[in-house]
Amino acid sequence: MRFSDAQRAILVAMQAGDRLKVQRTLDGAKVYRLHACDDVAVVEIAATVVDSLLRTGLIESNMKFPAATFLLTDKGLAVVTAITGSEQTPIGPRNFTEQ
Repeated sequence: MRFSDAQRAILVAMQAGDRLKVQRTLDGAKVYRLHACDDVAVVEIAATVVDSLLRTGLIESNMKFPAATFLLTDKGLAVVTAITGSEQTPIGPRNFTEQ
């Protein structure tokens, strides 16, 4: 698969722990934002980039309202591992273990 720089950047950021979220505005439009894991930066992401990652099955939504968070799928994690060469996984519902 070929990925744009924007797609690749989102996958790598999510692997590192950043959160991709979508919120609806009062008029119903969706706004996608990537929140840094340290909560210092928030970057707006084009809907077309997020839609392409969804269509290829690399991310999925947790379907929460009013702000859904996207998670890497197993396929997405495999792709980003190939991109970065790192098997780092973000803490999430699939790999969370209590210490």
